[in-house]
Amino acid sequence: MHTYIVTVTAADRVGIVHSVTGSISEQGGNIIELSQTVLRGYFTIILAVAFPEAIDPRGLRDVIVARGERFDLKVAVLPDEGHHIDPVPGGDRFILTVLGQDSPGNIYRIAGKLADRGVNIVDLHARSDGPNFRLIMEAFLPPHLKPAELRADLEQFGAELGMEVYVQHEDIFLATNEPRPVRVGSSRNPEGSDVVVPH
Repeated sequence: MHTYIVTVTAADRVGIVHSVTGSISEQGGNIIELSQTVLRGYFTIILAVAFPEAIDPRGLRDVIVARGERFDLKVAVLPDEGHHIDPVPGGDRFILTVLGQDSPGNIYRIAGKLADRGVNIVDLHARSDGPNFRLIMEAFLPPHLKPAELRADLEQFGAELGMEVYVQHEDIFLATNEPRPVRVGSSRNPEGSDVVVPH
């Protein structure tokens, strides 16, 4: 199996995901990981794509660009050279949430605090809404760093900046935030049987 990393950016329009994934599917690729977001009207997607045989990255890029011509896509395709290997061996994934006052340098200071502790940020979303600042990230803590120790450190740091900081193990975060089916009582179903719907 040969894996490639595909990145695509463009002004956001309806149909970009369909176009990009269609190009990959038509070339025989299988998407094994994907992350996509829209930020201030700009669409960005990064995919890990596996092919049974080696391909020409430039050829795949050209196919994606041609199929998505009306979107004016900016595309890059790189061979996956194994940089996805866990940079924090034995580390656990945690969810860090920061809420508070917006000020220049917030992310820089938080990232610096984590880097000093050997914490690797693997996913991060941050937004300023007027005077308010919020950030949520996924990060790997090294095995020697106790979550309580990091939590206390960040809480003290956050208090100095007027921010609240929360550190949760991924398992706890998912248990309390992951969508799950909800059983709807038979009173909503004229047929008498229960119906399970997502929420």
